[in-house]
Amino acid sequence: MDARTKILETATRLFATHGYDSTSLAHVAKDAHVSKALIFWHFESKEALYEAVLARTIEPYRIEPEAIASLGVPDQVEHLIDLYFEFVTENVHSVRFFMSMFLRDEKHSDDFFAKVLDLYRHYRDLVAKALLSGQKSGTLTVEIDPQAHAALILSSLNGILVQALTGEQDVASPERLVQELKTSLVARLRVQ
Repeated sequence: MDARTKILETATRLFATHGYDSTSLAHVAKDAHVSKALIFWHFESKEALYEAVLARTIEPYRIEPEAIASLGVPDQVEHLIDLYFEFVTENVHSVRFFMSMFLRDEKHSDDFFAKVLDLYRHYRDLVAKALLSGQKSGTLTVEIDPQAHAALILSSLNGILVQALTGEQDVASPERLVQELKTSLVARLRVQ
């Protein structure tokens, strides 16, 4: 791993855990096992490092329709659910950072929030389009509103995300909840 990546990953984790104001560049340097000068070599200021972390945090969220086009319609929705969950579990620090910004009402860029909302809408629309396509092809029931059901699926995924991030597993593991989500909100939509 190169130094810039190491600095970004460390800063993401520290900003998520301690917030912007409570994370110093000295703290980032110590945890990344690099010098503060090396941080300044890659980022001109704490603000520049923070902006780079913001950009890096939302970068992998975009899923293009081509990624699911080869799947059958009901499988598209299940695959989108799996992709969401995989992304969250593989990018825990980035997701935690993103959520902490909302929860702490941290210093942030309005452009960042606009991009996040755009990505959320994009993902919800992919799910809704897959549901609508299933209705048109006769493989999914027409008794649901695809946009509302897509929003319900995302709300459920966000709840599972919060449970996974907090480590709360009294009822079921996040993996089991994702499977239940696919069974209760997707599999039951299939026309028999």
